[in-house]
Amino acid sequence: MKRKEYRELVSVGEARRIINSLQVRPEKESSALENARGKILAEDIVTKINVPPFPRATMDGYAVRAEDTYACSETEPVKLRLLGNIPAGSDAKFTISTGEAVEIATGAPIPEGADAVVMVEYTSEENGAVFISRPVNGGENIMKAGSDILKGERVLRRGRKLGTREIGVLASIGKKEVPVLRLPVGIISTGDELTNPGETLGLGKVYDANSYTLYAGVQECGAFPLLYGIVRDNESVMGKALETAVSECALILTSGSTSSGAGDVMYRLIDEAGETLAHGINIKPGKPVIIGIIKDVPIIGLPGNPTSALMIFNEFVAPLLRKSLGAEAGIRKTEDGIMGTDLRSEGRQQLLPVGMVRGRVYPADRGSGAITSLSGADGFIEILPETEFIEAGTPVEVTLFGEVEKPDILIAGGFCPGLDVLEDLTGLRFRTLYTGSSGGFSAISAGTADIVGVNMPSRHPEGQYRTLPKEIRYNIPTVEAMGLSGAVLVKGYRREVGLLVGQDSPISGLEDLPGKRLINRNRGSGTRALLEIKIEELAGKRGISKKEFTNSIPGYVSGAKSEVAVCEAVLSGKADAGVGLRNCAERNSLKFVKFAEEEYDFLVRKEVLDTPEIRKFLQTLSSTEFASKLPAGLQVYERTGEII
Repeated sequence: MKRKEYRELVSVGEARRIINSLQVRPEKESSALENARGKILAEDIVTKINVPPFPRATMDGYAVRAEDTYACSETEPVKLRLLGNIPAGSDAKFTISTGEAVEIATGAPIPEGADAVVMVEYTSEENGAVFISRPVNGGENIMKAGSDILKGERVLRRGRKLGTREIGVLASIGKKEVPVLRLPVGIISTGDELTNPGETLGLGKVYDANSYTLYAGVQECGAFPLLYGIVRDNESVMGKALETAVSECALILTSGSTSSGAGDVMYRLIDEAGETLAHGINIKPGKPVIIGIIKDVPIIGLPGNPTSALMIFNEFVAPLLRKSLGAEAGIRKTEDGIMGTDLRSEGRQQLLPVGMVRGRVYPADRGSGAITSLSGADGFIEILPETEFIEAGTPVEVTLFGEVEKPDILIAGGFCPGLDVLEDLTGLRFRTLYTGSSGGFSAISAGTADIVGVNMPSRHPEGQYRTLPKEIRYNIPTVEAMGLSGAVLVKGYRREVGLLVGQDSPISGLEDLPGKRLINRNRGSGTRALLEIKIEELAGKRGISKKEFTNSIPGYVSGAKSEVAVCEAVLSGKADAGVGLRNCAERNSLKFVKFAEEEYDFLVRKEVLDTPEIRKFLQTLSSTEFASKLPAGLQVYERTGEII
């Protein structure tokens, strides 16, 4: 047989260009949840429910009105009339009034009228009454509806590889069938010298390692490997194996029979049935590589040497698979990092879920029962009982949760749909912690976030920023008041803020709120602060005090932690009006009554300002593509992207 020399060796860059030009098309299919591990999501997963779906108790005890407990103590307990009990899973209906309580189990729904749960340890029962010996605050030992996962939230992004954490999140929102991508990759090992593992190794034979290392590598990338076994160095047998694989796969990987030896015939078979795009790459190890195509199915012939085959797979094939699936593959390992924030221990041995961003480690534990403690974590650190305090900057070892995809940027602060647009356009992976604007400022102060989104207004009657009497300034006064010299403020975009009301509502402005039931946003949110300012303006025009005006609005003192909760209160008829963004109103088929435009900005820690990830974030923020893709009610303006 005539020996065929290599064609002209292509450079590494040219090989990447050729491989990146290959069209590897995955198929979309539905997978049962229990079979979805390791697969790649075919589309964004947006939850249709809140998690938890109702406010629930996080402790065994008694559901009460918090104000009924304020005066109690161990020596002078307060006596409350016991109405009954609510076990977990119960649909029992109770309404608690002043002086009443209901016994409640962990996980059970909070009855109407109650706003706190007293732990059973601080109570005693006698003759149909319960005695409370320790006061509680409103919201104590209660997990509010949607406090873990919000209805309408994108919980998992297209291209996410499904692991144990993601499966738990999907189950928690009721997903039984999951849309996934199936990318079948054929694996063919060639060579007369090969023997299957488990068989007796004959003279001159070696075990087939490539089939199994490539199988694992393909799986790790989220694709679907198909083993075609060992194929002997016979042109006819190889041709039939290729023909079968071409009919069943989106990509074929072969190993062996790629060099210029007399027994290496793979390039000849590809030439006869299709086209060879490259034969040989100027790289060590791994020179004998073939890139070809048969009937629109790409074929990559890897070297027979297991080390070389795996090197070429990791360098060229894995990126192609991940790009085709829109996914990034991680590996199972431990990783060293440094604590990004001070951490006080619980005084006992603890496995603490943590997230990692560019080597910084931060706690990801969101409380008992929160599935996002896992979905927001990359692994855990072990804290020994004798450790009382871990200082920021302390080296720690993180045990990673299987195959992880660590985020590029940690973002805290107020929720905004514009962040989803930024994540999609940058191609970066965000980890978002929706803490509200006040929580965002605190996160920057503590160094636990790279970026925070903030929309906190302040009234400033005079100063260098004054353009009108009592001008509203956003975020800068708070930065100055908190002394956040370690961060810069980047101007973001404007958002339309207004009342969210039913389609048939007569409410046409803030002046119509007296006598109407309002669901307000929580204290510390920029949206609530803006409403306060606008109400103060309106009250001044009417010649009355702000307090007099707000006292005329039932529910003004309420505080929903999310726009989803606001919308649901209005849609269910529990409130006549809520406060939120135009985008939220339109998504929920509510009427929007605009009363202001606010500025949603970004605080960025100076120490990460010049990292590639943050530079890409800021470039995208200022791009015309971002401006064109913002949802209704959000718009860039002349200061977007300006660094203060």
